[in-house]
Amino acid sequence: MKLVRSDSPEVVRSIASSGARAIWKPYKLFLACAANLLGLLIALAVSLSVSLRAAVWISLPVLLVLNGFVLLRVQASRRTWVIVGCADRLYVRLFAWRNGEHGEVYDRDVLVLEAPDIASMSIRTVEVFLHGPEPKFVEWLVIEPAQTVAEDVSRHIRPLLTLTDPGKAVSVEEDVPSHIRPLLTLVEPDKVVLVANEGGRLTIEWRWWRPALRVFLQQVLRECPSVVIATEERSELDLNGIWQRRRERNREYPDAQQRRLLVQARRLGFGCKCALLLGRYKQISFQRAAAYLAEYEQEEAGTSQFTVQQ
Repeated sequence: MKLVRSDSPEVVRSIASSGARAIWKPYKLFLACAANLLGLLIALAVSLSVSLRAAVWISLPVLLVLNGFVLLRVQASRRTWVIVGCADRLYVRLFAWRNGEHGEVYDRDVLVLEAPDIASMSIRTVEVFLHGPEPKFVEWLVIEPAQTVAEDVSRHIRPLLTLTDPGKAVSVEEDVPSHIRPLLTLVEPDKVVLVANEGGRLTIEWRWWRPALRVFLQQVLRECPSVVIATEERSELDLNGIWQRRRERNREYPDAQQRRLLVQARRLGFGCKCALLLGRYKQISFQRAAAYLAEYEQEEAGTSQFTVQQ
């Protein structure tokens, strides 16, 4: 196990030759449709206000520029990766820089794990029932280090990712994975955390990466046959009971257990949906409901901190 820079020759060669790599998932279809729709709207407006000929001369460059931007975004996404498997090695990118220039002057950001360093890899899936019978799914890739290197992994990562004071509000941008936001702060404001360290286990939320997680694990088996793929961990989070109407409404409702469920759903990235449903249930504004959720999370964090101190 070692730490290297993402622009090191070893990592560059592995990315180029590997058949197992997870890269940023761009919304290509959405971006292309939005760009072309915007170009057509501009052409329509010009044709109505000026002339059809002017619309053609103006809309064509606009369409070319917009589609060129989409292609650049897609090309850039291929350079944004989180994990690569090659020759019985895993290259795990711990964080990325918001400003590309920082990569030339700052610390090592890739953890290299040999096959003997890895006890297992697995999928953790949470089935979330927010409202109604249709669930939403949140998946993580979980890398369990071997016992002999688990302490070394934590020791290497600890200076890069630091636990916050649970009672202190931390402001981070939306592109930080949702399950990391309540737990971690960034040592450098220009870093985006890609991997969480949960008791020595490395976890990667798979919301932003492609291919699909199960497909990626199959690719890892082909590239790194010595790596053990463990059984999937599945759990369920059901919030349906919170929204059931009752004849007598308790002012303290939702109760402590239900508040914990709301906090869990918020940390999984469903904060907006929970605030909307909570506002509808309590007949309050979305802003007040969001404030209630924030209070619930601070209450839960304070309880957790008290339990640890005990």
